[in-house]
Amino acid sequence: MEIIVSIIGTITTIITIILTNYLSKKNELKFAERKLKEKYYLKYINSISNNANYNNTKSVLEENKAFNDLILISSEDVLKKLYAFQTLRIEQLKNNSIENYCNEYDKLFTELIKSIRIDLYNKKEEIPNIYILSGVLK
Repeated sequence: MEIIVSIIGTITTIITIILTNYLSKKNELKFAERKLKEKYYLKYINSISNNANYNNTKSVLEENKAFNDLILISSEDVLKKLYAFQTLRIEQLKNNSIENYCNEYDKLFTELIKSIRIDLYNKKEEIPNIYILSGVLK
């Protein structure tokens, strides 16, 4: 009887150790993934800001690279919002014909940022309008 209790105790201990290690590793990987995504999302937001401020070849290429990096790490929802946002901007640059461009820009940018926040922190928030500042305030 004592042997059976010892075997059950040993098996329980082994299972507990395995589960603890598995869950710990899973959490570490999830945290590392979130940090990586956060880094790339911030790089993209910074590049949009730089492009709005400088609008030169360097800032455009920086934004293009940041956009291309996001394709690899973004969730499906973020990608959909990202493509909608970029398509609007490209259409405006090519044709300069989008009615209410500023409003559409703000709307799609807000949707993109909300989607990024959900992807990173799994929090849905009711933020009415998100925008970036550009230019120099006088």
